[in-house]
Amino acid sequence: WIRGQAMLKLYVLIAIVEVFDRLLCSFGQDAWDSLYWNTTRRPRHPRMLVSIIVVGVYVTVHSLFLFVHVATLSVAVNSADNALLTLLISGNFAEIKSTVFKKYNKQNLFKITTSDICERFKLALFLLLILFLNRFQGEMTSSMEKEYFSMCGIVFAAELISDWIKHSFITKFNLIKSSVYFDYALILSSDVTGIGHEGLNLDYTHAAVKRLGLAQIPLVCVTARYLHEAVRFAIAFQGNGDVDHPVAALVELMADGCKWKFYSGVLQGLVALVLFKIVLGMCIRFVARGYLGCVVSDGILKGGGDALELASRKKNTVKAPRDGDAKKKQQ
Repeated sequence: WIRGQAMLKLYVLIAIVEVFDRLLCSFGQDAWDSLYWNTTRRPRHPRMLVSIIVVGVYVTVHSLFLFVHVATLSVAVNSADNALLTLLISGNFAEIKSTVFKKYNKQNLFKITTSDICERFKLALFLLLILFLNRFQGEMTSSMEKEYFSMCGIVFAAELISDWIKHSFITKFNLIKSSVYFDYALILSSDVTGIGHEGLNLDYTHAAVKRLGLAQIPLVCVTARYLHEAVRFAIAFQGNGDVDHPVAALVELMADGCKWKFYSGVLQGLVALVLFKIVLGMCIRFVARGYLGCVVSDGILKGGGDALELASRKKNTVKAPRDGDAKKKQQ
């Protein structure tokens, strides 16, 4: 259905999906917080069932919108006509017009920064899923892969350039120093390491995700769905004699009846992903502690609270004059 629509309809569809994505991300945070609170405080209350239903409906609706987003982006990237891709890139620069001429403070700029972080992560994940699906279908040659990577490079370059221009003019028009981004890094670092969240009833690993507003569960659902489609295409093309895809060996084991070898290979892949996640988390925490090393030594984050507010207080604090100094000035 998406492939059969006109170019302008697809552009409008992507714009609608992006708007609802941001709205659902905000609603999803409240829904998950409500479910977490009911689970820890009153697990046997009737509202616990209501929270579960609300979260289930939210995950379904948000996953549907993200699935439409990935499908529309796949049509734009794989289309022979680059006009839709041009419109998608121009949409990034249209965002500059709607943001740079507004009044922002440091807190509002931090929300824009976190939104851009989530947007880049989603874009990278969606392009990777499209690559997996195209690769497992056995239709990509080396020249097609080069063209696809060039398209991805163009999309990412347009995203980076538009964000760079947007943040440059926002800081210029609102007289915000560029050092504020170091304060933002301190906030995220404190969330990752758990510093400043000692008295909160919240896992510190979830604090950074909540701060960014990243919708994890819908993204997991969309990723699982596309991986299932990729494996289904791989099995179908395996029966036609096409073995030019990454999981050809596993599919051949399944076709030969060696299910235990197939499941052992899948288990090894899952173990490798878990180890990669653990190592990546350790690296992120190491970098975060490096950011916080000098700040913790100065005592900014020892009392807990918001790192940005505490850092701004330290910079803007003016020492009160002593009584002796005041008398000397009067004399």
